[in-house]
Amino acid sequence: MNEHNPDPADSFHPADRQRLEHLYQELRRIARRERQLIPSATLNTTALVHEAWLRLAAGDSDFRDRRHFLGVAAVAMRRMVVDYARYRLARKRGGDAVRVELGEDDAATVTDIGRIIDIDEAMNELDGLDPRLCRLVELRFFTGLSNEDAADVLSISARTAARDWKRAKALLASSLESD
Repeated sequence: MNEHNPDPADSFHPADRQRLEHLYQELRRIARRERQLIPSATLNTTALVHEAWLRLAAGDSDFRDRRHFLGVAAVAMRRMVVDYARYRLARKRGGDAVRVELGEDDAATVTDIGRIIDIDEAMNELDGLDPRLCRLVELRFFTGLSNEDAADVLSISARTAARDWKRAKALLASSLESD
């Protein structure tokens, strides 16, 4: 099309910009949560968000809705954090021992970089046992969704999600203790 009659597909409505800005802020919230897993000056929230955005844009995923997009973004960020942990361990930087606990508020608290890899392996085991439990942990623990929102994303009742959450935490704790 010429410059006097622009292609409507090229237009960008202000409401779209507002939605993108809102998504960006939600990605930053998820990235801050993920970044707490590895306290480091070299892995910052903005870099995590931008790398996730690039990975998502390069992929061929069709996102059903905002929650689906954020769930996929959280998984991408989790993978980046795990890759970063592996990189740090490969460089054998001692003194980075970390401990991860699920607290009452279900927030991630990490004090040992090696535990991030343990968590990832435990999550992979959980995925093999029950993929729905693994998705629930990703949504609650890594993305920070409430029980009700996670249940909605998984198309299950809030009571089932609460029951599954207890089971998932027990299975992960058992797996992490055996490590």
